[in-house]
Amino acid sequence: MKRLSLLVCLITSLSAYHMSAQNNAWKFRNDRNGIQVFTRKDSTSGILEIKFRTEVKASLNAVVAMACDIPNLKNWAYRLKESSQVKEVSETEGYLYMYSDFPFPFSDRDMIVHYTMQQNPYTKQVTFVSKSVYNAIPEKDGVVRIKIIESKWTYTPLPNGIVRLEYQLKSDPGGNIPNWLINLAADDGPIKSIANLKEFLPKYENAKVAFLK
Repeated sequence: MKRLSLLVCLITSLSAYHMSAQNNAWKFRNDRNGIQVFTRKDSTSGILEIKFRTEVKASLNAVVAMACDIPNLKNWAYRLKESSQVKEVSETEGYLYMYSDFPFPFSDRDMIVHYTMQQNPYTKQVTFVSKSVYNAIPEKDGVVRIKIIESKWTYTPLPNGIVRLEYQLKSDPGGNIPNWLINLAADDGPIKSIANLKEFLPKYENAKVAFLK
């Protein structure tokens, strides 16, 4: 009888976990100029997580070289005014500082993230993961430090010189912005950033990244 009760509890727990995973599955939002947008709501904050998927005609070296060009991030990332490397741990790991101009009446935001890059030796797929380390440097007066941000870029080489880009973002800008407004405009900035990325990408056509195989 005791074993039966344990079995029932286990089955119930697994069913609840399965239902929870289904309820938090990615949902297709729209397709904007070849960029597919998916969302799911974070169960803790109520803020939408966003995922974007698109394809570009470029080499894997070009795509990764552009991602590694830290000073140039501000030239294509939407509303980013400053991008600099705080510390380089290795060719594939470091710390970045970014400062974003937010529209009136909201205060500007900044963030510092720890990032790592790695390549799958078999599929050649590259992942670029970053996460907030908000207390790594002192906060600035009048600027809201973004404390919750996690992002993941995935670059997947496909046949015929195509690379699939997938960008996943979980972020809370903090401050006094209501969740409904955050969710309403959740995909606007990243969509514009990815569109800009596509325009700048040809400049890296002949780039070579040492750690890529």
